[in-house]
Amino acid sequence: MAIPVLTLLITSTLILMQLTLTAIVIKARRKNQVAVGSDGMPELERAVRAHGNFTEVTPIFLISLLLLELVDSYLWWVGILGVVFIVGRILHARSILVTEVQTGRYQQRVTGMMLTLGSLIASAISGVIWVIWSLI
Repeated sequence: MAIPVLTLLITSTLILMQLTLTAIVIKARRKNQVAVGSDGMPELERAVRAHGNFTEVTPIFLISLLLLELVDSYLWWVGILGVVFIVGRILHARSILVTEVQTGRYQQRVTGMMLTLGSLIASAISGVIWVIWSLI
């Protein structure tokens, strides 16, 4: 069994992203003087949703990635899945927090979600394939 070094690196990167999104929420809460919820403040609502969406999808992806690495899946594949997920999360958060406010365009968010969901689907399918392959 391999030591999950890639998953550790990807997890550490995602933790830094989580902390950044948390800091953005805290800053928006202080600026708008709102302790709970968003009180109808668009900036705060965007910050809360960017943080919330990140928090909703990241844990299950990391569990999947860790399991793939622990069963000695191809490390290059684990790395690709991790990088695609990270890029998807960056695009999604950037779109909600910056691009949509400045331009009103959602394409970056759509691309971010496609990369995020694509990496989730690919990791799920990889796990199923690995189990079937190991049983044959």
